Amino acid sequence: MAARLAKKSSAKPKYNGPYPPNRFGIPPGFRWDGVDRSNGFERQYFAAQNTRKTNDLEATAWATEQM
Repeated sequence: MAARLAKKSSAKPKYNGPYPPNRFGIPPGFRWDGVDRSNGFERQYFAAQNTRKTNDLEATAWATEQM
């Protein structure tokens, strides 16, 4: 009995494919069919984050250009 419990794996099946990023870094379940059924909030969130980062880098570059 102890050998069977020690041998038993608790690894659950995982989705093996590309998936869109999300705020929490949670991968999809193994039954996910690959269709993104969100309302687009995550995509807008990451786009705004990238835009903010790019604007900050450009502002820093412009501010320190002639120093």
